[in-house]
Amino acid sequence: MPGNGRGDRGGQPSGLRSTAGSASRRRDPQREHMHNSTISTNEILEVWDWEMGLPTGESVARDVAHRDGIPHEAVHLWILRNVHMQPEILFQFRAPHKENYPNCLDITVGGHVPYGYCGNKVMKETNEEVGIVPDEKDLTDLGWYRYEEQTGTLFQRELQHVYLLRDDRDLFQYRFSDGEVTGIYAVGLGDLKRILAADTAIEVRGFNGREPVRKSITRADFHPQLFHRSMEAYMRVITGAATELAAGKPVTTRMPDLK
Repeated sequence: MPGNGRGDRGGQPSGLRSTAGSASRRRDPQREHMHNSTISTNEILEVWDWEMGLPTGESVARDVAHRDGIPHEAVHLWILRNVHMQPEILFQFRAPHKENYPNCLDITVGGHVPYGYCGNKVMKETNEEVGIVPDEKDLTDLGWYRYEEQTGTLFQRELQHVYLLRDDRDLFQYRFSDGEVTGIYAVGLGDLKRILAADTAIEVRGFNGREPVRKSITRADFHPQLFHRSMEAYMRVITGAATELAAGKPVTTRMPDLK
């Protein structure tokens, strides 16, 4: 994967950029927690410049970022299986206690990048959510996506670094230990394209951590934002890149450049 700095949009999310004057702008997250009772004990994220698509060195609590629309970084990993020449995209099943969008199918792996984190966040998140540790060289970097969502009290603006991985392992080899994910489902790539075009019933196979599952689902079973107009370009990239990867071709489909 080219690049190794979070400020390098072509590289993996890792440590903070060193920029002139950043030390004077950087706040102490622990001190803010002590002096501001409105900040909860949840994750501390780094504030990003929405227009430039670069980190600022400043920190913000996750709940504040989601309340006020403060831009921050996220990582996404989509896993492609190609078993018996039938390509499938894997979706995680969100736990019932999740604050936003519980009990629905979502991106295989997704998470925020904590303030000051210097490792490969997408690898860490993958291990935490679905219990596997892929080889970093097998990740396909699809680029960055600027995502904005306003629904009720949620105002979210993310700079999302998106990856694709081919992994043909059996579904029962995935593990769900962090409490955020309770299962994984394989959706045929052709079926995914059909349901993105129009709501329809499709058959899927899954694993709930205890036993295999097979059921019929519709759009109502997915995270609703996957079908929102703001995600059309994003999902076209995912299905296009997965089609190329499944066919053994070089992946040339990428997220649109951040302007």
